Amino acid sequence: MKRFKLTLGILCACMLSTSTQAEEKSMEELSQELANPLAQIWNLSFQYNHTKLKGNLVQGNRFIDTTLFQPVLPIPLEGGYTAFARPVITYVKGPNGIGQSPNNISPNNPTGVGLTESAQFGDTILPIGVGKVNKLGWSWGAGATFIFPTSNNDLLGSHQYQAGPTGLLLWANKDWTIGTHIQHWWGFAKDGKSSSDPIMQKVIENAQNANLNHTDMQYFIVRNLPNAWQLRASPHITYDWSAKKDNRLTLPVALGIGKMIKIGPMPVMLLAEYQKTLISPDNIGSDATLMFQVNFIIKNPFGTL
Repeated sequence: MKRFKLTLGILCACMLSTSTQAEEKSMEELSQELANPLAQIWNLSFQYNHTKLKGNLVQGNRFIDTTLFQPVLPIPLEGGYTAFARPVITYVKGPNGIGQSPNNISPNNPTGVGLTESAQFGDTILPIGVGKVNKLGWSWGAGATFIFPTSNNDLLGSHQYQAGPTGLLLWANKDWTIGTHIQHWWGFAKDGKSSSDPIMQKVIENAQNANLNHTDMQYFIVRNLPNAWQLRASPHITYDWSAKKDNRLTLPVALGIGKMIKIGPMPVMLLAEYQKTLISPDNIGSDATLMFQVNFIIKNPFGTL
């Protein structure tokens, strides 16, 4: 009973904090600040990607559906700096039969082939670091990023612990936010997983022994419009340094819209984006993605919002 009362009290405090934030900032201001990934706004992000695959080795179902949950809870530090941790928890509906799996699997762009499919948790990303935040002008951040082999799908999981550097750089004024978030990973330890199926065991061993060395660069261009509307693009460019020449680069372009609304007292950002891949790996790659995202804005108890 005491735990229930404590939980209820925390939920009520969060709702009151959210209402206070909505009163203090206009919808346009929240929309503009949320476009900055280093902003001190706390939000719970849910993203759904519907991706069509293409490539010489693709067979069976050509679509993968990925749901990403990302709690963004930055902590402001002295001098305008911010400490950030942006975990990405993935849930993937895709092939789980025997097929070809690329070396540079990232939870942002999981790919694979197979004649049967299932919905399971994927690998988890965790970038952490410190950044200098400005509402106008230049902002930057730097730190480390990790991938944990949490996938329940033996075909789509990386089967390795991975780590590397991460950096953010962006410029903003009243109308525009332009920048990039770069992450790079090297595999450094196997996950120790095995399978009683000899064919799947070979797939797992190949993944565990792969030379993982890959980069993900998300670029974002946001044009702020009246009434808390946005035009935007935020796809991920990936590059697998250890793959053969024709299977290294994934280069998409995108166009989308965003709108900040209220659900009760809570500000909510709605996003939709179409991403078309111009260059993709010959073996297995993405052809196009429909992305839908919802960000629930909550009060940062450590911030000045």
